[in-house]
Amino acid sequence: MRILLVSPQPFFRVRGTPINIRNVLKALSDAGHDVDFLCYPFGEDLRLPGLRILRSPGVLGIKDIKVGPSPAKFPLDALMACRSTWLLLCGTYDVVHSVEEAVFFTAPIARLKKIPYIYDMDSFISDQLSYSGFIKWKPLLKGVEWMEKKALNKASCVITVCQALTDSAKRLAPEASVVQIEDAPLEESFFPDTEGAEALREQLGLGDRPCVVYTGNLEAYQGIPLLVEAMAELRKKREDAVLVIVGGEDRHRKILEEQVVALGLKNQIFFTGALPMEKMPACMTLAEVLVSPRVKGENTALKLYGYMQTGKAIVATRLPTHTQILDESTSWLCELDPLSMAQSLFEALTSDSTTRGEKAAALIEEKFGLARFFKQIQEVYDSLSN
Repeated sequence: MRILLVSPQPFFRVRGTPINIRNVLKALSDAGHDVDFLCYPFGEDLRLPGLRILRSPGVLGIKDIKVGPSPAKFPLDALMACRSTWLLLCGTYDVVHSVEEAVFFTAPIARLKKIPYIYDMDSFISDQLSYSGFIKWKPLLKGVEWMEKKALNKASCVITVCQALTDSAKRLAPEASVVQIEDAPLEESFFPDTEGAEALREQLGLGDRPCVVYTGNLEAYQGIPLLVEAMAELRKKREDAVLVIVGGEDRHRKILEEQVVALGLKNQIFFTGALPMEKMPACMTLAEVLVSPRVKGENTALKLYGYMQTGKAIVATRLPTHTQILDESTSWLCELDPLSMAQSLFEALTSDSTTRGEKAAALIEEKFGLARFFKQIQEVYDSLSN
């Protein structure tokens, strides 16, 4: 098949949707499809057989795009819409694969040319706009929801990433053809990087202190201020424990650093800044405990798949974003308050975490592995060709 895949994201970047799309591209490449992949004009290139990366035009003054809704997306998406329309009108494609809001400007042209399209629904856009506070005017949110409903009903296939998203899609469009394909780790197996972890430990001056590690962006929904407060509480029981925060933009990090200083935690909380993908095994190896302190959202946090693959102790908030794949047998779940999180961190650091870690790793291998993800993506495309 010849496929046009359109994703309004920087690519490649070490964050949620781009990681998922990288796995999709690998699955399509392995199956022998030819893919024109249209993305934003920022990010690292990826080389795969049959893959051609096309970048939409840039906008003067916009050098990058933050996670989630932002004003910068409007001009970038407008230019991407022009490029995708040109490609669809002038090219010959068997399938259009539209990620998130790209479906709004690709689906009408696909329908015009009678090309089946896949709606890759990594998030419920109207909900995301609402809980982020980006749009507060209810009639406009209802308008976005109407656009989502139409896209769902007209799609040849809708791909969701978790049960909460599947339920939302079915509630909005009961007749839609929905296939749930949970995300997967980037690699088939986790290989510890002991040498890299020791180098990172030395670079940060951690000594032999036990490490709690967070990886990901520092947006408000990730709950990092809550985690910092929990570390202040944990210090009362485990003075030796440190927190290493991997990733995030400078603008968020500076605010968090002020909180760290105000709580007297400068010697217990360390920021690495954004690191390349090849450094992630070292960060995971460094950890005694991996933590996901999210305070909002229902979509499964993609980082959990990588966390679970390591077999290490995991502490996460008791929200659907975590509990759709984690429970008390595979992790330590806590409430959305510093005392509860500190207690879970203490237990994970102090208890024998082997059993829970092993169960989490076994669950990944059984139900959420990369081979399973590739197979499900390929089955979707096989169904369209039949």
